[in-house]
Amino acid sequence: MEARARVGRLVHRLRRQRRVRVRTDEQAAAAIGAAGDVLAPPDGERKGIFLVNGTRLRFYRAVAERIRADYVTVLIHFWAFHPERLREYQRIAPLVDAVVSPNAAYDRLLGFAPIYRSNGMDLVVDDTLFPLRGLARDIELVESTSVPWVLKRPLHWLAETRARLDRLGGGRAVYLTKREPGEQEDAQCHRDWARFREELARDGRIELRVRSSLQDVVDVLNRARYLFHPSTSEFAPRAAIEALYCGALVVAGPFGWAETVSVRPELRARVVEREHLTDLPEHETVDVRRWQTARGQREGLVDFLVEHGHDVNPAVETFSLFSSKRVSAGA
Repeated sequence: MEARARVGRLVHRLRRQRRVRVRTDEQAAAAIGAAGDVLAPPDGERKGIFLVNGTRLRFYRAVAERIRADYVTVLIHFWAFHPERLREYQRIAPLVDAVVSPNAAYDRLLGFAPIYRSNGMDLVVDDTLFPLRGLARDIELVESTSVPWVLKRPLHWLAETRARLDRLGGGRAVYLTKREPGEQEDAQCHRDWARFREELARDGRIELRVRSSLQDVVDVLNRARYLFHPSTSEFAPRAAIEALYCGALVVAGPFGWAETVSVRPELRARVVEREHLTDLPEHETVDVRRWQTARGQREGLVDFLVEHGHDVNPAVETFSLFSSKRVSAGA
């Protein structure tokens, strides 16, 4: 697994070496769209707020001057990051006005800009899309991924899920994914996926859903007792935040990003770090909005920027990160 991680970091470095060239307005618009998200648009003389995606800095560098003319820029990342990315952050430090950090340990690494307490993900998940619906918790385990690539370990998820259902003597599980592996995934990912599908075809307790609608995902998460996400990738999944808002308990592998999934201790207590699905705790379904809301996090960022001397538009947009794609809250 460590070898795969090293290969992944090499691929990241190679991608960063490819310069993004911007010669036309169309190319600039595409680069801006790839560099991050608009949290609040410009409004008259007040600047907007632009969330710079820490994994897309090669796009941001190409259009930073254009963006900064109209926006205050905030660097976000979905945690954890490796030393090479930290060096990349430090190189672009003069081009950001603030940076999010989930805890004091990261503060020491991100002191090159004013720090706002957030894990980044809670700024782009709209919790109003994930209400508690009072449904029966009749799904034992759910996984929700953008794509079942190797580092998200679909075969490990399957083995642990089967063992859990065997121990219970019944129950069902659902595997949600945005898409199947494509050309951008490696051969190992395709082999794992083919074996995953073959094994699922022989087990009627586990359902595979590809390209579910937003409403379907909300319904499944409202029925789930546990979201089991054993990823070894560096991203804290948006699925973890969504599952928490829907009342499920999140079971995450003991990896670096798990400690940053929430910046609030009450939410953090609902993230259980387990390599295997043994001895899972009984738990109550709760509405985590009593502790934290995504809109509250966004409004807090506005106040933070104002306190640091920026005149920004407070009318933050409502949007959701769903299946790794921003969608309209009204869609």
